[in-house]
Amino acid sequence: MGGARTNDLTCRRPTERPAVARALCIAALGIVTGAAMVRAADVDLAQMDALWDQRDGRDVMPDLVRLGNQGLATVPNHFEIEWRLARAYFWVAYGQSNRVVKKALASKAADWADRARTHRPDRVEGHYFYAVSIGAYADCIGAVEAVMEGIVQRFEAAAIRAYQIDRDYERGAPLVVLGRYYYMLPWPKRDLERSRDYLAEATARHPGALIARVYLAETYYEMDEPERARAELEYTLRNAPVPGSERDRPEPKPLARAALQRWFPESADVPGGGDTAR
Repeated sequence: MGGARTNDLTCRRPTERPAVARALCIAALGIVTGAAMVRAADVDLAQMDALWDQRDGRDVMPDLVRLGNQGLATVPNHFEIEWRLARAYFWVAYGQSNRVVKKALASKAADWADRARTHRPDRVEGHYFYAVSIGAYADCIGAVEAVMEGIVQRFEAAAIRAYQIDRDYERGAPLVVLGRYYYMLPWPKRDLERSRDYLAEATARHPGALIARVYLAETYYEMDEPERARAELEYTLRNAPVPGSERDRPEPKPLARAALQRWFPESADVPGGGDTAR
């Protein structure tokens, strides 16, 4: 979700670019000259958003971070910049295979998101990106340590707050995150009914949110409702993603195709199931 969506709980990942990660770490220093600084009235959020729309491009994310740092150099505590920086760091962190780099970038994303939600607790962005960022951080340290550090509780609280403020943000991203969270929890905390309810609400409110349908299918399958699972997977393969979600990670169609082949081999040739349906 354009947001971006975190570990398996979130959803949305770029191709690995170690060089981009290194550049982001450098950009995080926020070193700018006086000539490069901008006044508050000149902070170009539209330019940051334009760079976000090109986020798969080479060196785009470091440029976005540098622009944000320039703005914050003269406009401290600027909410609109802070949550956009959290989104940028989370996007790059999500796609990292190097745990050390991923942990550092996810931590940086969480820091910016935490600042954003502190400055504007009434807005959804800070809470949402805080949840998915600490989810990515938890991926790096393991379940036991995440529980000991209180990350699970912090994740849930932030995701629920995002849901309360705007459940429709980024095509129902808070709903999807919560639905996947309750699915992924280990026994005895796992709650498939709550997972189903959040994900069913996401698909009802946003029929084209295909990743929600894939996750709902997995929940249905675990609840011993294979036909409902099949219906969600087939819908995913037959329908195009909603405009604006094409860069979301993980990509829903490959996941749906793999699940169909694994659970329903006879359905592997469902219309739209080929690679051309992505």
